[in-house]
Amino acid sequence: MLKETFRAVRKRFRSLIARVQKYFELRRNKSSPAATVFTEIYETNRWGGEQGEFCSGAGSVHSPIVDAYIGLIHRESISEGFQDMRFVDLGCGDFRVGQSILPFCSSYIGVDVVAPLIEHNQREFGNEVTEFKCLDISESDLPEGDVCFIRQVLQHLSNAEISRILKKLDRYKWVYITEHYPSNGQLREPNIDIVHGGDVRVYSNSGVCLSEAPFDLLAEKLETVLTAPGAGLSNHHDPGVISTIRYKP
Repeated sequence: MLKETFRAVRKRFRSLIARVQKYFELRRNKSSPAATVFTEIYETNRWGGEQGEFCSGAGSVHSPIVDAYIGLIHRESISEGFQDMRFVDLGCGDFRVGQSILPFCSSYIGVDVVAPLIEHNQREFGNEVTEFKCLDISESDLPEGDVCFIRQVLQHLSNAEISRILKKLDRYKWVYITEHYPSNGQLREPNIDIVHGGDVRVYSNSGVCLSEAPFDLLAEKLETVLTAPGAGLSNHHDPGVISTIRYKP
């Protein structure tokens, strides 16, 4: 009985400590630029990888989910007719996925807000047709191109940041937006606002629903073209689903 009581007290204490730490993390993130927040995430390997390695998390590691996405882009490049066009990858991260779609384009621009990550990508992978730029996509002008990819990026940003990005996407003919959503029947409220950082809305049974307020994109311009089982969440959370939407601004 005493051991059980001790375990219960210890569990509550750990939960309290976690909530306090999360409170101060969110307060710090709210007052810090996105570049500072996401640079720290990579430097501390919060999303995985070995120390000193750039890792964008489970969503960047080759798996059935990632392979299905690459296969989708290949098929879409043929059916939609954008093979050998200019690709712009907003939130390119560690470039593991971007590298796999290079065969379908004439040139590629990877964009991320983390300067050391972009410097690494440019040094390792940059050439005459593959380029990397350090930009805050919610604040800066976006590179010109034909096809835009935003893969599991918006889920880490506030609603205001997402809104600013969406207003700039009309320079692209095709936009592929991939997001993590709760499983069917588990969505409590769309577009819960968050502070930019490592967490995602799916932990709160929410998700970035582009046709809902405050974004209100026209539903007829949005088509879900791929849905896969979710991954990368802790065991006691609903794994959700990862969906890719084709948006034609």
